Amino acid sequence: MNLRKLKYDILRFLIREYLNSSDGITIAFKEGLTSGVMLDYIYRNRPSGMWLIGEFIDRIFLSHPAWKSIRGRKEHLQRMLHKAIARQRKLGRAPVLSDAASGTARYLLDAIQEDGRGDITAFCHDIDERSLEIGRREAAKRGMSSVYYTCGDALSAECLNDVRPTPNVIIASGFYDWIADEGLVRKSMRLLYDLLPEEGCFLFTNLLKQIHLEMAQAVFPGLNKKPLQLIPRPAELVNSWAEATGFTLIETSNDITGCYSATLACKPSCP
Repeated sequence: MNLRKLKYDILRFLIREYLNSSDGITIAFKEGLTSGVMLDYIYRNRPSGMWLIGEFIDRIFLSHPAWKSIRGRKEHLQRMLHKAIARQRKLGRAPVLSDAASGTARYLLDAIQEDGRGDITAFCHDIDERSLEIGRREAAKRGMSSVYYTCGDALSAECLNDVRPTPNVIIASGFYDWIADEGLVRKSMRLLYDLLPEEGCFLFTNLLKQIHLEMAQAVFPGLNKKPLQLIPRPAELVNSWAEATGFTLIETSNDITGCYSATLACKPSCP
């Protein structure tokens, strides 16, 4: 018998049976560790669960270094998004944002709220309708009538081209982390490059490393109960794919834990 597999089977059983009073752990098993619903919960970072013990366990769960790195990624993402929005305004354009695989897009709502100018339109696409519905409710709660949530495949040119007005800032946050096929990542970049106008901005994140990755993959499911798949890559590699597509790199930053990078790029003007 594989002792490592046995160890993880026992660990999965113990977590599911004895730590399920934590809302975060319940969501991880029910929705998947990479789901938009899970990410939204990590961003909110408010421990909750059944009774005091559930909240206590959830507090420990949310304080894991992997989730701290996710929240650090969000900070970099929002900072770069503000920079991309400013670039579009400088060109005389109203910012039109599009997240190709948005989940609930809480980071986007937070960034728009921080901006406060009221001239931003945003389109959030995802194949997970539950995440989209949570996002719709949150946007409505904040009175954001110019943020639209639609079900769509981030790798479908037809879905992406249906967006009007055409986005001038496109975000791929966390999307490439679970795509093992390099060709699909590069296909996505090409689709987004073709969609953007000249001087449009492309903002994407990349998984550099994952703390306790082997354990997470052995214990928790991914989206739609599929096996959890996370693909760490050097930032230089993913950035080189963006450059080969035609983008000009503006900035890359890593979160404080060194788990994630965020890159801001631009589609240059034709000579």
